[in-house]
Amino acid sequence: MYKLIILLFFHYFAIVAVSADISVVDDNFCVIREPVLKLFSYNFTSLTSTKYILNDEFFNATIRLQLCSPLKEKCNGKDGYAVCLTKNKEEKGIGKMRPKVNIKNGTIMFVFTGDDCTAGTKYTVNIIMKCDYEAENNSHPELFSHTLELCNIYMMWKTALACGPRIKQNCTVTHNGLHYDLSPLTKYSQNYVVHTGNRTSSKIILNICHSVIFEHNALCQSHSGACLQSSTGIEYVNLGDVQNPPFITNGALRLEYQDGDLCKVRDITVPHIKTSIFFICDFEALDTVPEYTGGSEECHYRIMWKTAAACSVESLRNHSTATAGKCTVTNPLTNFTYDLRPLMNKNSYTIAKNGTEYKFRVCDSLVNLCPGTGVCRINSHTSMGKANTDLMWEEGGPYLNYTDGDVCKTGQRRYTIIAFVCGAEGSPDGPLIMEQNDCQLIIHWNTNLVCGNRVKCVTDDDEINLSSLIKSTNNYVVKVNKTEFYINICRPLISVSGITCAHGSAVCKTSLSSDNEYVNETSLGFPKESPVLNKNHETVLRYVDGSPCPENPKKLISSNFTFPCYNNDKGFPEFKKYEDCTYIFEWKTSITCGATMGNWTSPCIIKDQLLSHECNLSLLHKNEKIYYVKNKQGKEYSISICGEKSCNGSSVCQGNNGYGSLTNVIFDYGRNVIKLQYSNGSKCGNKNNSYTSEVRFICNESIGIGTPKLLWESSCSAEFEWYTNVTCNCQSSSQQSTAFSNVQDDVRDFSPSHTGAVAGIVLSVIALVAALLYFRDPNKRACLRSCINPFSSRRGSGRVQYCRVNTTEEARLLLDVDPTQCQTDSDDDLLNA
Repeated sequence: MYKLIILLFFHYFAIVAVSADISVVDDNFCVIREPVLKLFSYNFTSLTSTKYILNDEFFNATIRLQLCSPLKEKCNGKDGYAVCLTKNKEEKGIGKMRPKVNIKNGTIMFVFTGDDCTAGTKYTVNIIMKCDYEAENNSHPELFSHTLELCNIYMMWKTALACGPRIKQNCTVTHNGLHYDLSPLTKYSQNYVVHTGNRTSSKIILNICHSVIFEHNALCQSHSGACLQSSTGIEYVNLGDVQNPPFITNGALRLEYQDGDLCKVRDITVPHIKTSIFFICDFEALDTVPEYTGGSEECHYRIMWKTAAACSVESLRNHSTATAGKCTVTNPLTNFTYDLRPLMNKNSYTIAKNGTEYKFRVCDSLVNLCPGTGVCRINSHTSMGKANTDLMWEEGGPYLNYTDGDVCKTGQRRYTIIAFVCGAEGSPDGPLIMEQNDCQLIIHWNTNLVCGNRVKCVTDDDEINLSSLIKSTNNYVVKVNKTEFYINICRPLISVSGITCAHGSAVCKTSLSSDNEYVNETSLGFPKESPVLNKNHETVLRYVDGSPCPENPKKLISSNFTFPCYNNDKGFPEFKKYEDCTYIFEWKTSITCGATMGNWTSPCIIKDQLLSHECNLSLLHKNEKIYYVKNKQGKEYSISICGEKSCNGSSVCQGNNGYGSLTNVIFDYGRNVIKLQYSNGSKCGNKNNSYTSEVRFICNESIGIGTPKLLWESSCSAEFEWYTNVTCNCQSSSQQSTAFSNVQDDVRDFSPSHTGAVAGIVLSVIALVAALLYFRDPNKRACLRSCINPFSSRRGSGRVQYCRVNTTEEARLLLDVDPTQCQTDSDDDLLNA
């Protein structure tokens, strides 16, 4: 939904001088001349003979559509329609032939006008044609169902017919018997966007081993592998053509795009612009994006990319456990195969809770203890279920269901659920008992083996990166009286014993009973969508498909997080309101402020110009005045950020060569990095170039002062990475903002038992005043509290009491209102996900 909003916003509000706005209404409207490059035409006539039927189960509606010719069947008894809506057994002609075809700034849109929708307003159907080279024979339109409530209906149609000509290149290389394959980085329906500075700076539009996708805001030449969009958005400069495959030089994997536009930089003798992309192998770098490192002043744009795709196929295979056969299951949504045989091959696992120990195996039975069973309660030799190899799929991840154990007190057979979860990167690996009783056992297991489709925690244009907010050891907890929200960002929750929201949920709402047990657990959505930018340029993250909505069981609960730029470091989430089955949170954070320039103040203090964050780097020299870093060939660099300068006054030296004086201080909040850029160093070689360098500081609370490491180097440049806790302690010069940050430290990082004292006092006062006003009505003082059987949603016999009151969910949370009328439903229905 939000991606549609962004597209529509761009479509109606983007003003690009090189773009053309063309309306086509003749008989040949499905053949469209591309108006910018004027080198090719789009031809959609092959879609003429096919009728497409789109169903929307929620609205109980069906749409018949034929793009380039009228429907053969009548619509509401009439001919001449291309789009026909059937709802509540009533047909409406919502799109007549012929459509208006708009082409603007690389966006193609068919606009059909239909019969009257309301008095004075006719139906319109807007079909956005989106380039996707992989969407060929199975191409079909996708309906944005929420627009069915309106007179203006939108669809997205991904098809190769909306693409221009392209150039592909082999994306593999063999070196010293090892094979490298960068093809997973190739994009077929969108591009990478690399920022050269802040939000108003020029942008590099990039693809890998494939020409740039010609689309909205990417009007590059058809043979460009990289192009530069000016800060005004009206000019595009070719930064190099797709010509050669990647190669390895000096042990580094590299891809070059050459013969771009003419170089117009004074005193630079190279005839054409080129782009070099340096790849760094990192097995943990799964969702990274390319970064611009300089070179525009030399007509040689340099980009660095740390990614697992840069590792050799052989090394990746050694880290992979993909096998076939038993103990595997395929995700029908992503076609990713979950394979848990590596866990199956272990002898057994032992876990315990509340003094009770269990021994179990994955997809196999125990041998010595409780032979033939999958799980055994050790102290009583009780079978908690027979083993099987039938790994089962559900949306939050695969699970095993061991059934037919020994008979429990209720006369039922004991059983065990082992649910496997793809947690955040770095989260603890291993099983954890979530719930136990005489008849059943629920185990959650966080493992990378089921991480087939992690959500990319970056906006589509790679402008905002929320990855630094991802939790790997605990969750964020927001408390509103007795209601608690457990939250993670772009990843499932870290498992918490006693909380049994559908595994894989990113947000779980629960409350504490009088016995301090978690009850009323409700999933508020799964991490399926990447963050997006809304029309106010705010970052929005949405979780969808949670538990059924109490006031409308046909809908599923979702949650929205908005991240406004704010002088608040990482910030913390705040619950704002509940409306239309959606929980709305706000998260003020400096991370979404992007990159901002900073200043250097003697003796060794840096301060950004936007948020007034100030860092004292002199602590870097607490242990050593000069740090030495060697490359693989033994060449040694020296780094002295705050100490005595040598080699022509440079902070970074290699022998007698100075690698530049400080030119830029950049606070990149999105990547949680501070960069010091040095230029105008010693003369490099025979060319009219000078040595340059960059030192990037990355916050790491647990590493201490740390030491710099060489990230990459070229003939005239070097870049260093320095993990340190020194830059974690940057403080705002605004006392008010700093005080606010101190408050949020008590609230944002919770273990299950931790409470923000300050926030609790404030909320308690608010709740007390509101409650005194609310409970003046004696009818509202009589209230029966919700209660729940302490078993999980997978217990067939469990039933949960929930209540309906004449108030909003927001008021019930903020005022802790106890319901007055209760009904019961199966907790399977309420917590189904």
